[in-house]
Amino acid sequence: MSRQAPFGATFTRKLTGFVLVGSLLCGCVARPFEGVPPSPNARLYAYLIAHGMARGALMRGKVTPQNVQKLISLDHDAQKAVLNATRLQTSSENRQADAAIAAFLTNFDS
Repeated sequence: MSRQAPFGATFTRKLTGFVLVGSLLCGCVARPFEGVPPSPNARLYAYLIAHGMARGALMRGKVTPQNVQKLISLDHDAQKAVLNATRLQTSSENRQADAAIAAFLTNFDS
């Protein structure tokens, strides 16, 4: 037969754990790391997620037949820009990839 801890002891342990974890997270927020560059593949991941979202919108019928060609063109443009940014890693290419992904995301549901 196992003994259960009294309610007060269990509550105190949980509260102590919550306070410790909360303090750790507050410390991380109060002193964030600066100057840590994003992953070189971050834009590639963003494109793949946007591509999946557009695919889902197309499959659900959220994209009108008139806009399918525009969606394909924006997808192709975003893909080329992201591949260039991944390969070259320049700030110019990164801005172009960000703009292409943003255009892709804002236009696939219209």
